Amino acid sequence: MEMKKRRQKTLTGLFLKFAALFCLDTFGIGMFCLVFLVLSPMTGFTLPANYAELQLTDHTEEIRAAGTDVEALIPDGCRYGIYDAAGRFKTGTFSADAQKRAWQGYKNGSKYASMGKYYRYIKQNSGDICIVKYDLHMRYAYDKLNGIVPSLEILTPVLGVVLFFLHATLLSGHFAKKLKRELRQLREVTEKIGQNDLEFETGPSQIKEIDDVMSSLSGMKEALKDSLTRQWDAQQQKKEQLAALTHDIKTPLTVIKGNAELLAETDLSAENRECTDAILANVGSMEQYLEHMRQLLYGRDRAEETEVVTCARLKEQFKEAAMQIAAAEKVPVDFQEDSLCGNVCCKPGPVGRAWKNVVSNAVEHTDRARGIVVRLQMEVYEGQEYLTATVRDFGKGFSEQDLIYADQEFYSGDASRHDRTHQGLGLAIAKKFLKEQGGMLCFYNHAESGAEVVCRIKTAELF
Repeated sequence: MEMKKRRQKTLTGLFLKFAALFCLDTFGIGMFCLVFLVLSPMTGFTLPANYAELQLTDHTEEIRAAGTDVEALIPDGCRYGIYDAAGRFKTGTFSADAQKRAWQGYKNGSKYASMGKYYRYIKQNSGDICIVKYDLHMRYAYDKLNGIVPSLEILTPVLGVVLFFLHATLLSGHFAKKLKRELRQLREVTEKIGQNDLEFETGPSQIKEIDDVMSSLSGMKEALKDSLTRQWDAQQQKKEQLAALTHDIKTPLTVIKGNAELLAETDLSAENRECTDAILANVGSMEQYLEHMRQLLYGRDRAEETEVVTCARLKEQFKEAAMQIAAAEKVPVDFQEDSLCGNVCCKPGPVGRAWKNVVSNAVEHTDRARGIVVRLQMEVYEGQEYLTATVRDFGKGFSEQDLIYADQEFYSGDASRHDRTHQGLGLAIAKKFLKEQGGMLCFYNHAESGAEVVCRIKTAELF
């Protein structure tokens, strides 16, 4: 049996429903206040607005015959005064100012008093004039309420306004709660995607637009999941390439080492003996370097002890390594060095390998006739003292793309990637080694020509 398709609402329909209910409720509140105002006199809770006027009409003859003893005949809420024919005030409840205004109104024949009140003039049998001041407002039947509670004409609109805001708040809260309930799932999905937690299922929503967004997020989740999988595969492929590279280098390195050892056993001149020893020393460094890379790739890196090395000693090691690399490539080296002092706490192996990578990179790209410039000095950078080793070449320098990606693995500077002689590892490995020592690698184009790479190693104080 085919399941009945779930009916969905749209945001337009939801807001139209809210607007319709709001208008109906507002109309209902208005009608309630109006009916309450009209029916309250019928229930005896209040007196009609013209109650005082009707009472005065009914008791006119009695007031004419009562003389000055009319107080019991005056309706509640009214003020009165008895005047003789000359306008002298004899008795009543008028204040001094009201006495004058009431008589002036009588003389002018005006029925209107101040503040929306009215006058009723009754000539008594004795020739005196009884002036009554009354208003046309509803009064409560229980007289004590009249001095405490506002009149019903004021209270009813106030009640209507309170009911209006109360119903608007409750109705808005009801629809907001409904919308929040639908949006909660949407927020949870976006948070999971932001945390790369892609193992979740999206549920249906009662609102069509939100359901459409959920469907889009579900599709984005699958696309992101697929992208992360491809990224992981690419990283694994890079890792395998590095592993293959270290393995492939070992074979020619072993041949070089074997031949150099055979040469060392022969009778060599002093110059040839020096070259052979340099070959063997660098082959040993390369073997250590490859072993270190292999251990890093497989997560079994042997922790090398941090040593305290004087800046002067490290400077000599840097000079010696730069001279050997430059001599092998037959390029000149211009050393610019300051007097160095202090110490650095570092792992000499990784720092030395980082330096060799930087020098090799400069030698590879420089103008061979002009060589490279090596500058060794102490420098304060961003409030911290560093031993700074700078290598400048006289090549074409870094391109704009190089300045962004040159220290990333497998970036070779060749957009087509057809150049297989350069694997794009030199600066990336140097940056990694220096960062492990609390240092940094910076590179930029020299103001005159060529590129400049700066290795900074943080100095340490001994206590």
